[in-house]
Amino acid sequence: MDKIKKLITAIRSKNFFISLQSSTKKKISLNCKDCKIDLIDDSGYLAFGICSACGHKDALSAKQWVNILFDQESFDEKFLNIESPDPLHFNDQKPYKDRIKIAKESTGEQAAVSTGLTEIKGIKVIAAIFDFKFMGGSMGYAVGEKITSAIDKAINSKLPFVVVTCSGGARMQEGTLALAQMIKTTNAINKLHAVNLPMICILANPTTGGVYASFANQADILIAEKEALIGFAGPRVRAVNTDEKDRLLAEEIYENGLVDKILPRQDMKDYLERVLNLISPNQIEISAAQLIPQAAEFEKKQTGWDSVQKSRDLNRPSSREYIDNIFSDFIELKGDRSGAEDTVLIGGFAKLALKNVMVIAQDRNAGLSEITRGRVSATGYRKATRLINLANRLRLPIICFVDTPGANDSIENEKIGLAKSISDTIASLSQVTVETVSVIIGEGGSGGAIALCCTDKVLMQENAFLAITSPEGAASILYRDKKYTEDIADALGITATDHKNLGFVDEIIAEPKNEASNNHKEAARLLFNALTNSLINLQKINMEKRIRARDNKWENLGKNNRFSGKIQRLFLGITRKIKI
Repeated sequence: MDKIKKLITAIRSKNFFISLQSSTKKKISLNCKDCKIDLIDDSGYLAFGICSACGHKDALSAKQWVNILFDQESFDEKFLNIESPDPLHFNDQKPYKDRIKIAKESTGEQAAVSTGLTEIKGIKVIAAIFDFKFMGGSMGYAVGEKITSAIDKAINSKLPFVVVTCSGGARMQEGTLALAQMIKTTNAINKLHAVNLPMICILANPTTGGVYASFANQADILIAEKEALIGFAGPRVRAVNTDEKDRLLAEEIYENGLVDKILPRQDMKDYLERVLNLISPNQIEISAAQLIPQAAEFEKKQTGWDSVQKSRDLNRPSSREYIDNIFSDFIELKGDRSGAEDTVLIGGFAKLALKNVMVIAQDRNAGLSEITRGRVSATGYRKATRLINLANRLRLPIICFVDTPGANDSIENEKIGLAKSISDTIASLSQVTVETVSVIIGEGGSGGAIALCCTDKVLMQENAFLAITSPEGAASILYRDKKYTEDIADALGITATDHKNLGFVDEIIAEPKNEASNNHKEAARLLFNALTNSLINLQKINMEKRIRARDNKWENLGKNNRFSGKIQRLFLGITRKIKI
């Protein structure tokens, strides 16, 4: 028995059997719980706790997670000797104090969470790692105190906070004192957010109860372990309360936009490094603006209907394609954190000329059907608002790609707050203090497009268009006949030149001579230059001056009547040709 205990302790405290002698291996076996094979020489199990034969995963100890995620010998444990109180003098077959003592002896830990200063590929972070083997990773006073102390350390050190949760919830033996840690730890995360520091959370198998329903869900980036059991109620609690016996896995909550990424254990470290390298504010790596064609050099006299046709060309580059060709890295974030995901609205961290930015884009090719293709739902705009607020807090510039025939205005979307979600997106984007640039790259349909246009600078590709409603819709409303669509397209003032004259667009981006649809690479190069130029110029301007200029632009738009007079004359011309 003593040898078995030593084996278990070695598994839980070191990098799996490194310290075992070969003679010990011969005498003691460790079998997989599912397929029963001997795991003593299984490299997959020794490294990641995964049976190579059947894929069974054991819940890892805190020290095992430390070995997987952090640089070797870099974990400097802090906040030791925080003891668990016994406010209820609890006794369920064994006194609570005895259970704590047994948990300490069997795991080698002092509490269900380990906290400290560490590094991920040289990047310093403050970390907290739960240990499910310590009373189910449950959160009581000691855990809450260690979490809040770690967050205070992150704030004082100005470092990101990384937490790995693996918990059955709040600790029953401490009653309301344990429940109160949900408030305490969430308040601590609020303080972290207030000083613009990021939090990344890995939801390991299993993560349930008070930990999941408090500070864990306040993370900026949520990563779930593949096939992890996740939820407010664990299976046994749910079976008692609802008679349901199903287990809720990470893949299901990912589909509903509640986590940003699902990864196997072995890929976690590389992903954390990518994220950490993208979420810190930095300067653009191009020192001078690039020479790009000016409006006078490429401006063509084309009708509104020409712009409509060119912007709707099926071969025209999409936002997704531009993101792939313009940015050196892109980590997509998922969901509105309210239980839904919209694939039409793309967003995430990226690098533009090595400068970290937040990208928010409408994908013209995404959607569940032809009717909803390219149309952002209420869920999508809520996701956009989430990403806007996150970028502002992390001090990352925001770049928006506009390309949509309009919002998804189905009755279903109206019922779940489409108008409110668009309004919130406009309100959030209008209030940020970081640099913002939007670029209209194709079709700009009504309020669905405008939601992403209230930025410091608005750019527009040469053959894109922006309209208060579709020309087809306007012809039906005004003349009850779609045959006047082409004429009304001219009257609506939808071209890039029209919007430059209005003062809505700050710069028209040239397209290749044979148009973006026929030369994607060159179109991306021209767009890259325009975006980098805009950021270079914006980062030179004092923040207060830049925000004041943005506010003044929208307040004063339209006070020059030259453009409105042109539109009025066009409408009169069309009306004279039409007998109503």
